[in-house]
Amino acid sequence: MQHYFIDKPHNASDFFEFRDSVLNLELCFRSCDSIFSKDKIDDGTRALLNAINKHLTLSGHGLDLGSGLGVIGITLIKIFNVTMDMVDINKTAVELTKQNLIKNNVQHSAKAFYSDGFASVNEIYDFIVTNPPIKSGKAILFKLMSDSYSHLKKDGQLILVIRKNHGMESLKKHLISIYNNCEIIGRDKGYYILRSVRTD
Repeated sequence: MQHYFIDKPHNASDFFEFRDSVLNLELCFRSCDSIFSKDKIDDGTRALLNAINKHLTLSGHGLDLGSGLGVIGITLIKIFNVTMDMVDINKTAVELTKQNLIKNNVQHSAKAFYSDGFASVNEIYDFIVTNPPIKSGKAILFKLMSDSYSHLKKDGQLILVIRKNHGMESLKKHLISIYNNCEIIGRDKGYYILRSVRTD
């Protein structure tokens, strides 16, 4: 079974555009059939963005880890006037993110590039935000969370969304083992938004 994080060949007919709104922003996305949440902003990402907007103030330079079509990074740029790096393991998603940055007029505030997790990431960030690839398995998920620590500045924060029935409790414990802290900043329809802060 192919997942959304696995590249596959595409025909021109596989690509299309859709519009959606979040946090009172009207956004436009170019997409294709193999990308996660290909024709709408998914509920987990929406819950994540709503919680960030309600409870946090972001500033500086951030990373959208597993950017997909670029929904998270584009929205955060528009809401908080931050700059973003946006990475994905799916090369088609990276190319679509580049196009979507232009479509939403934020191309000067972001850089999108291919990376298998943090393999091609060399920056240290003020924050990392992710709707992580649960289908990739627990080992990969936990490694992403562990690797995030060394890519955050002091007081930098990792913010993510996960469903309770997809292993929220075990992921929270894992984050506490790395960061010595993890708080739930929001919950919506089974989605939990977790936040850990690098304190050293």
